[in-house]
Amino acid sequence: MRQFIVDSKLDSKGLITIGGKDFKYIRQVLRLSVGDMIKVFSEGICYDATICTIEENKKKIILQLCDLPQTSESFEKTKIEGPEFYLLQFIPKPQKMELIIRQAVECGVSTIIPVIGEFTQKGSETSLLQKKSSGTGRQERIERIIREAMQQSGSLIETKVLEPMSLENALKIVLQKVEDLEKENKKSVLVSLYERNENSLTMHEAVAKVGEIDLGVVAVGCEGGISPTEIKLLNENGFNTIHFDINILRCETASLYGVASLQTTVLESKKWKLKE
Repeated sequence: MRQFIVDSKLDSKGLITIGGKDFKYIRQVLRLSVGDMIKVFSEGICYDATICTIEENKKKIILQLCDLPQTSESFEKTKIEGPEFYLLQFIPKPQKMELIIRQAVECGVSTIIPVIGEFTQKGSETSLLQKKSSGTGRQERIERIIREAMQQSGSLIETKVLEPMSLENALKIVLQKVEDLEKENKKSVLVSLYERNENSLTMHEAVAKVGEIDLGVVAVGCEGGISPTEIKLLNENGFNTIHFDINILRCETASLYGVASLQTTVLESKKWKLKE
């Protein structure tokens, strides 16, 4: 079932009033009517709700929660099971970056770190999160892409896109996350996709070195890939170089392929462990 992300809060009766663009989305995109069920995601909590009223003339819809909490604190935030995934994406052209973000959200990536690399085209990083006074800047567009992708896919992970930064700063964020997890005896696997087959591992080999993981990080290049200097820096900071022995992939395809490959390998490794 698709979910619907709302910004408005519940009233005391467990009702949510929907209007504006959200009204159009429910009626024309989801094509829902009175009595239909819908999953509602609000402030980190996923509810089951029913459409109880549709006022076409006022462009207003009222949703009723199926289980009304006794207090506003009765529902805990929805817990996400399984490992967390990060994407270090060397910034490509803006249109390609938007596609990468959409696909990463649908795959359940929690954090996207845009990296300003040696091959990043001049201006791509400045336009990535640019705001405009009209409210139609790229930052607002990216927020809308994330929202629509979460609704379409049903992902409960609220993907964050950080501001563009250097590879050095991106590594600081990743390594701090890894360090925090290690304090809880949790493991991480860090991989970077590379077009050369030098000192590379398969995805299965990289995951097998660690075992059951709690964090997976994938670094993917932009147009032109990742430079040898950048690969060296990644390797020095714990990243395993992964080479896929397949056709040459566009950067937007490589990001999706890399994330999906890591997620699938992690899932399969759990199945192997259960069989042992």
